[in-house]
Amino acid sequence: MCSQFILKIKPQHLAIKYNILIPEGLDDIDARYLPYQTASVIAANPFKEYKLQLSPMSFSLIPYWSKESRVKFATHNARIETVLEKPTWKNPFLTKHCLIPMTGFYEAVYQGPEAGHIIKFASEVGSPLFAAGIYDLWKDPNDHSKKIFSFAILTTPPSSFISDPGHDRTPLFLDFNNSKPWLE
Repeated sequence: MCSQFILKIKPQHLAIKYNILIPEGLDDIDARYLPYQTASVIAANPFKEYKLQLSPMSFSLIPYWSKESRVKFATHNARIETVLEKPTWKNPFLTKHCLIPMTGFYEAVYQGPEAGHIIKFASEVGSPLFAAGIYDLWKDPNDHSKKIFSFAILTTPPSSFISDPGHDRTPLFLDFNNSKPWLE
């Protein structure tokens, strides 16, 4: 599963090429993200001139019904095959979609000659890849002013490019130009 990803990009590139609203003061992004860190996610914004915006969210979905801000099981990835069967994923999958821009991601290798290593996968041209994601809004039951937007990356069985080195899952990537139905 995708537990680390990188994004190295000038936010203005996203703004101009993809017509995405970028938060004021956001400098160049050059980061490696792990679960529970805040990452930039693209989500629909029906109340603004721009239909999409780059928003900071925590990498590991916190279900709205959770009593704690950190759940006791891994929530950074959701398997597309079972997403409607699990209470953690069902509501966000039906209602809250996003895209996670990344210029690369890391996968642990479990079998074959690279077993025991972590391999980096990246786009050849350095352009961002867009992984399908789901998000949720968690509100602290003891302090209603504390709110956290969080997300999970949807995963799918891998192509041979990912499975040949020895990994069994990959992020579900979408072509940005065809992602409008996913984001609406």
